[in-house]
Amino acid sequence: MNMPLPKQALSEDALLQLLNWELAAYDECAGCRFTAVKPMHGDEGADGNWADARLEADHPLDLAEHFIARRVVSETRRLFDLA
Repeated sequence: MNMPLPKQALSEDALLQLLNWELAAYDECAGCRFTAVKPMHGDEGADGNWADARLEADHPLDLAEHFIARRVVSETRRLFDLA
């Protein structure tokens, strides 16, 4: 049985930089940025120790932008913890 690799722990600043770098790969999300990470308390989640990230934009967000942002958060949360 393969054991999952331990997650790398990043500071909130480093995690935000990574999230925004990932988000910048999508032209649809131009003008969008993550501004804060919401930590989890106790044993709230099995995916990691942070729950979500606050997304802000210089325009009203459409459904595609929300979907991409959620996918970026989900994929990043599987690989990285908040230090």
